[in-house]
Amino acid sequence: MLALQPTIAQIDKADNKEGKKSGGVEEQIKKLSDEGREAALKNDTSFLEKNTTDDYTFIGGTGVVLTKPEAIQMRKSGDVNSAIDTSDQKVRVHGNTALLTFTTNVKGTMKDKDISGTYLSSQVWLKEGGNWKLAHMQSTRVP
Repeated sequence: MLALQPTIAQIDKADNKEGKKSGGVEEQIKKLSDEGREAALKNDTSFLEKNTTDDYTFIGGTGVVLTKPEAIQMRKSGDVNSAIDTSDQKVRVHGNTALLTFTTNVKGTMKDKDISGTYLSSQVWLKEGGNWKLAHMQSTRVP
């Protein structure tokens, strides 16, 4: 839910070979995003700690804006309790940047406030040191 300027470049031959071995960049990004969703459901902070950039930001459908430390603290606090289902995942890759868009159906609360509903979500992933890291996520509530 951060706006980052994507790097427009060709995926190099090494990335193409790696992608073919492990199901392609698109599948890698979807898998990582799914792992993040599973961690969120368990209030597990390890995914955010390991798989996000240091300057990660989250913009939630309620208007909340969180940095990486704030997102980790919110997860630790247990203030968010929800069931999250995703669909319509689409990945676009531009060199070392991947954009994932998807629909999220949420049933739950944040600090005892109902946040249930349908959201359109996007994630910006950057390849750093050979690993994909989540740099930004944004969700917009569908009226």
